Amino acid sequence: MNGKEINVYCTFQEAPEHRFPGHPEAPQRIHALGNWLANPPFPEISWLDFNPAKEAEVMLVHEESLLAFLRAECQLGAHEFEPSPTYVTADSYQAALGAVGATLAVSRQILSTGQGRGFAFVRPPGHHAEADTAMGFCLFNNIAIAAADAVASGLGKVAIVDFDAHHGNGTQALFWNTPEVGYLSTHEGRIFPGSGGWDSAGHARGRIVNIPLPPFAGGPAFDKIFRQVIHPWLVRFQPEMILVSAGFDAHFSDPLTTLTLDTQDYYSFTRNLAVSADELCEGRLMYVLEGGYEPLALADNARACLAAMTGHDSFPDHYGQAPGVRPDITPLIQQLRTYHRLEE
Repeated sequence: MNGKEINVYCTFQEAPEHRFPGHPEAPQRIHALGNWLANPPFPEISWLDFNPAKEAEVMLVHEESLLAFLRAECQLGAHEFEPSPTYVTADSYQAALGAVGATLAVSRQILSTGQGRGFAFVRPPGHHAEADTAMGFCLFNNIAIAAADAVASGLGKVAIVDFDAHHGNGTQALFWNTPEVGYLSTHEGRIFPGSGGWDSAGHARGRIVNIPLPPFAGGPAFDKIFRQVIHPWLVRFQPEMILVSAGFDAHFSDPLTTLTLDTQDYYSFTRNLAVSADELCEGRLMYVLEGGYEPLALADNARACLAAMTGHDSFPDHYGQAPGVRPDITPLIQQLRTYHRLEE
């Protein structure tokens, strides 16, 4: 961070009470990460205490009707309430408030000190949740609330980069007409939720950027995308903080998608984002956990991201290099650069 001490602020909420038999969004996704509380993988990491969010904080982006709906659904006990499928238990409402609170603890720590990096390891995830709708395993949109809170605290511009394999339809919808928040998503095209076409936000060209990728795109595609789209977009947008929806379901071991990233790819992507954050916004960079449904890979990938944030280059990688077809995405990149005026 330009010669400054690197501080990485983290929170952890496993939410064991939020679970449903056979569902992939389960506590065991991140259970092993709980060992890091006593033994952080890198000395630069500081664990933060947090409290559940207040409902007024959730309503920075969500309608009261969603809160009332989820409270009522939780009173019915454990069940799936929409076809993604998304579920609740009797305790899921408090778990969702906890995930928001843990996310805000990190973002506010970075804002209060004016610098630093962070990672909120939380569940339930959030980026599919819209203003009045919970869906896609998501109840409240953790990262969107943090972004809205950062703007309310005085930041002029916040950029959200979403590398989950699924498009963050909720985050996009929440900031559809918000000039202070930029949104860029890399995702596998033609899978849930079906949104995120490259030209689907014409009213916000240069601010909302969607990059739908073919199956097996892999790490080389992400490297090209970063150099030719993401970094130029960040330079054009000039954010004062970068927030990242960190979904690890694009890893080649994941059972739900086929983008075939590997752990080294997550390290490289995070290192590139950290350099951009140092260049543009005094190092203010925060990750919030989204998807990722193979626990061992999720732990490896999260640790690789932390290594990149802290300036280390050693991390476990149990799966190794990804296989892949590596389709040519040059035409897509050129479309995006032209459409969003990134060539000037």
